[in-house]
Amino acid sequence: MRVSAVGLWAFLVSACWGQPIEAPKPPWQNPDSVRAYLLPDTSYPFLRLSENRIFLAAHLRPFFQALYQNTQKLRVLHIGDSHIQGDVQGREIRKRLYALWGPGGRGYVFPYAIAGTSSAYDYTSLGQGQWIAARSAHFQPALPLGVTGMAIGTYDPSAQWELRWAPAYQPAAGAGARLSLLVRTLRPGVRLYLHLSDTLPAVELPLEAGYQRIEYILPIPLMQLRGGFRWEGSDSLAYAELQGLFIEEGNFGLTWYSMGVNGARLSDWATLPLLKESLRLLRPDLVVLDLGTNDLYAANATLAQLRQALEAALDTLRSAVPQASILLTTTQDFYRRMRPLPLLAQAAQLVHYVAAQKGATVWDAYEVLGSMREWRLAGLALPDMVHLTPAGYALKGQLLAGTLLQSYLAFLADSLGDPTLEARSVSMPAEAAQTPILTVPLTPSITQFSGSAATYRPTKPTYLTHRVKSGETLGQIAQKYRTSVAAIQQANGLRGSTIRVGQVLRIPTGASGGPSAASPSGGASGASKPSTSSGVRYHTVQPGESLWSIAQKYTISVDALCRANGLTLKSTVHPGQRLRIP
Repeated sequence: MRVSAVGLWAFLVSACWGQPIEAPKPPWQNPDSVRAYLLPDTSYPFLRLSENRIFLAAHLRPFFQALYQNTQKLRVLHIGDSHIQGDVQGREIRKRLYALWGPGGRGYVFPYAIAGTSSAYDYTSLGQGQWIAARSAHFQPALPLGVTGMAIGTYDPSAQWELRWAPAYQPAAGAGARLSLLVRTLRPGVRLYLHLSDTLPAVELPLEAGYQRIEYILPIPLMQLRGGFRWEGSDSLAYAELQGLFIEEGNFGLTWYSMGVNGARLSDWATLPLLKESLRLLRPDLVVLDLGTNDLYAANATLAQLRQALEAALDTLRSAVPQASILLTTTQDFYRRMRPLPLLAQAAQLVHYVAAQKGATVWDAYEVLGSMREWRLAGLALPDMVHLTPAGYALKGQLLAGTLLQSYLAFLADSLGDPTLEARSVSMPAEAAQTPILTVPLTPSITQFSGSAATYRPTKPTYLTHRVKSGETLGQIAQKYRTSVAAIQQANGLRGSTIRVGQVLRIPTGASGGPSAASPSGGASGASKPSTSSGVRYHTVQPGESLWSIAQKYTISVDALCRANGLTLKSTVHPGQRLRIP
């Protein structure tokens, strides 16, 4: 049984004075404390704060009851597209909720740079060695994905990922925090490698074969995190995959996990073979499906498609995690090619209707947040009238936290509305009702993952890496490496030809159908033609190469390569370095 400091103080005073003194309520049970976090930091006249409430909030009663009792750790999965990936919304939500229920942890993090996408607001990431990456927004993801919509995998035991938090956000967690990882392996004997400090030895945790969640209690505050996978031998099943990292603090209260993927759509859930299993492993108490712009931005987008995606997503959630409450958000107003979309009002109506049919709840961002034109004039949105500025995303997160707390106050006052009566106020938009709906299976499947996604073995990669410089185009990069634009697009899951400065691209080589040499045109190829001296072979390391990829090229073991050069399995190599090939 837990006894709070406040409760102990009240007991001692009561014993001394002989008068019963009621212990003050903890902040999460005190309506006045909750009201302090209802309003955003800055209010604007175009916000409809009187409408900032949750539709069918009574369906959140089990979640609110668990929050009130606060006897266990609660987990919230906040899922969406690019407006969630940067996690500015999540940061604001955590500030408010953690102020009432106590610190719950940073939530979901990922080495985004290896996956070829942008990072969150508080940390950067980098990697070395050879990785396969996949995101749900890819046309054909190279790996079977779960709810995080992102994964990196490797056959290279020297490959590493690293997360570095900005000084203002250190430590990312305190000693005693729980680090959980979603991983997938093909055989036993693989070990998870974690390095928390330059002054402490690395930790290696054994993994079972299959898709799993593994936990580790941090012995020191988390300032940086480096990791990878280790194994003995070099058989074809020596492979491991990372699908998510989760930082959680405390045994009570809640932890808010924000999971977004740039370019993702709710309809992409039909391409996530490990979706249901990942949900079961994470065990959420509340799932927030936060609709961005991608499901409705395309010129051929229809309400029927949105309805299909919504119903399939909710059915999947009910099947995988029946205990979880569900909160849907409508899409905020936005423009397409500088013109407003009349479809958005009907889309918001549709979200209300589907929620009423499926027992979910709704935050109507379209109604509460007002016109995107007003957001742009206030400096809260970018000139494209689609994306928000950091201040805009922060405001949106504050409003979502506020509406949750407003409904929680109604729960404290026992004044949550009757969901049956509320549901009568909505109907299906005519366009969605008239269009036939295709059946979407609860367990998505893709041809390449047929059989068992948990045991799928991806093709070993053969590629270099290239960091995009200012002014470069895909055509120029393809010419430089003597490959095709299509090959680069396929290797990186690109839908178009847009690339950005600093982006790391995988350049397919040799067996991947790319260039026959492993160096840019015009340069010497130390990777394809090792130099010799008195019968001894040498290899000049090229960008993107690792000990593992070099050993594979010369059909030798990594151990033999290390012994020949006085290295260990944890050693790193750098471009231009000369290695002896035994």
